[in-house]
Amino acid sequence: MQIFTAALMIALSVVVVVTRRPGKDTSILWASVLISISLLFNVDCVYVVVDQLLYGRNYADLGANLLLLVGVYFLARAIHRAARPLPVRGHSKLPRVLGKFGVMVAASAAAAFFSLIDAPITSTAFMMQYGAQPAAALYSAVQYVYIGAVMAAAGWTCLRFRKSWSTGNYKTAFALVGMGCLSAVLLVVNVLALDTLHVLGELQAMATLSGLYGVLNATTFTLLCTGLALPPARRKILSIYEASRVNSMLAELGPVWKVAIAGNSGVTLDFAVVPERPHRRRRELHRMIVEIQDSLVRDPGSRKRIGSDGLDKLARATRYLERQSWRSR
Repeated sequence: MQIFTAALMIALSVVVVVTRRPGKDTSILWASVLISISLLFNVDCVYVVVDQLLYGRNYADLGANLLLLVGVYFLARAIHRAARPLPVRGHSKLPRVLGKFGVMVAASAAAAFFSLIDAPITSTAFMMQYGAQPAAALYSAVQYVYIGAVMAAAGWTCLRFRKSWSTGNYKTAFALVGMGCLSAVLLVVNVLALDTLHVLGELQAMATLSGLYGVLNATTFTLLCTGLALPPARRKILSIYEASRVNSMLAELGPVWKVAIAGNSGVTLDFAVVPERPHRRRRELHRMIVEIQDSLVRDPGSRKRIGSDGLDKLARATRYLERQSWRSR
């Protein structure tokens, strides 16, 4: 399960890095990277190696959890900013619980409680082995209370603005994220109950509840990662598909364009001087279509030179561009 959740977050990080557009908010990038490192530290073999480098007193557990807290802060901020519709984004502040002060308090309290735990030997089951200590229970509780608060706030944002997204892609994505936030809150309740039962010595009841932890943990990361990765992944796939279609249209229409402008004394497209800009190839196709149509108007003989096959290619390219949006995706 540790490897599964770490792999999900690493996959999300890859999607975010590959699809990131310059000038966009980096919250989701920081969140995915920090949480990926945190979860990677929780893989047993990695944890043992890292903790031995830190003198073998479970400082790796503290480091992983601090990274998780900061990562969750960025994650909730990314969800909050993305889920709000554009007209209200500039006129609202993040909920107070999502602020930097909140994560600083949670991290400081976790570090303080960790210093009170007697955990001299590296353990890949830290809370199972040392969780009976009140300081360990408080160490865990302060982290999960913060995580529960920020994920509840993020989930409420998704629920509040669920009707603002008109496209099915975003509706699906934020529905998944909202369910992931709900699952995260249930996970927090489960962990707090386990911490309490451990301190009270109710090991049988604790064993009954512990089975839910793995299920809720996997469910939370699956829903959140899928929901967050869906819009950028879809956008990237459509961008690649569109680029392929445009290149195909250019290759098909190129010979027609050359025939159409033969002997044309007007200004024609010079591919060598077209600047590198967004949608460059689509702009080239648009210009090519315009010049062919211009030749058809100015030169009666161009229609005969192009022929019916060339006119069909021109019509297909024109219909394709008419269906495309010229805004940046």
